[in-house]
Amino acid sequence: MGNRTESSFFVLLSLALSLVVLYSPNAFLVAANSEQTCSSDYSSAPAEFNLTASQIEEYERDGFIIVKGLIQGEDLTKAIQAVNKIQKRQSIGQRIFYKLMPTYKNLSFQTWRSHKALEHIAFDSAAPTISAKLMGLDSSVDGETRSLRLLKDAVLGYTAGDKGCGWHVDDKMFWPCEDRKFGDRDAGINVWITLSPISAKEGGGLAVAKGSHKVSFAEKAREVIAEKGGLTTCHLKSLDPQLNANMEELKELHDLEAGDAIFHNRYLFHRVQSFFDEENSRNKKTKQRISLRYVSAGDTFYDDMGREGKAIEARGLKTGDVIKREG
Repeated sequence: MGNRTESSFFVLLSLALSLVVLYSPNAFLVAANSEQTCSSDYSSAPAEFNLTASQIEEYERDGFIIVKGLIQGEDLTKAIQAVNKIQKRQSIGQRIFYKLMPTYKNLSFQTWRSHKALEHIAFDSAAPTISAKLMGLDSSVDGETRSLRLLKDAVLGYTAGDKGCGWHVDDKMFWPCEDRKFGDRDAGINVWITLSPISAKEGGGLAVAKGSHKVSFAEKAREVIAEKGGLTTCHLKSLDPQLNANMEELKELHDLEAGDAIFHNRYLFHRVQSFFDEENSRNKKTKQRISLRYVSAGDTFYDDMGREGKAIEARGLKTGDVIKREG
C-alpha cells in the first residue's frame, strides 16, 4: 500500500506541475546568448575560471564536481534577496498548489528574465565558463568552435515536509532537448547553486549518485521511469526498488556553504535529500537553490506537448531542430 500511495501522489504531483508550467508565462526555452537577455548593467562576458586537468578528469569519471564559492559577495547577497522575493510574491494559485502538493516551498522557472541578479549569475558568472570547459566546448571540432546555451533555469526552495523528487534525470519538461550522448561530457550540464548552507548530516541538500551517468543499470532506470511518461519521473523507488537501492549505494552528500555549486552531467542521477530529523527542522528557513541547465548550441529541441510555447511561437522550433539555427 505504501508504494501505491506514493506512486499516486507523484502522479498527481507531476500532472499538477505540468499544468502549472504549461500555463506559466515564464516557461519557455531560451536559445540563450547575451544579446537575448533583458537589458542589464552587468557585463555581457562571463567570468573567467581556470579548471585543472584533475577537475575535468573527476567530472568525466564521477559525473560531477563541486566548485566552492562560485557566487560571492554582493552577487550572492542579491541572488538571495531575489529568490526570497520570488517566494514572498507567490500567487494565490501557487500557494494553493503547494498546500495540495508540497513539493518545493519555492518553485519558479526562467527567473533570469525578471530578476537581474539571477540573469547576472546565469550569463556573467563563471557558471557558463566552467560548464563550457567541462563539456569540452572550449576546443574546436573540425575547425568549428561550439557555443553554449542556457536551456532553462529554476529557483527551488526546499523545506522540512516537502516531497521534492526521488532519483531521476531531468525529464523533457525540465530539459526540453532530445536525448543524446548518454554519459558523454558534452551531453549537457546542470549547475546546482545553493544559496543556503547545507549540512550532509542535517539533509535538505542535493544527493548525487556518483558515476551513475555511466553505470550499466542507469539505462534500465531511465527506461523504467520513462515507460509511463513524465508522470513517473520522481518515483523510481516505487517503480523498481532494486534500481533505487542501486542508486542509494552510489549516493554522496556534501557540506556546502551559500554560493557553492555542484556541476553535474545531464544524465547523472540525483535527488533531494530530505531532512534526517524532519520534526526538528520544521522551524528552519527554506533551503534555497538555483538550477541552471546548459547545453551545446548544436543540441536539438524537443517539443514536449507544447510546453515551451514561447520558443515555438517566437522561433518556430519543432522537435529535432538544432537550437543554434534560431540564434
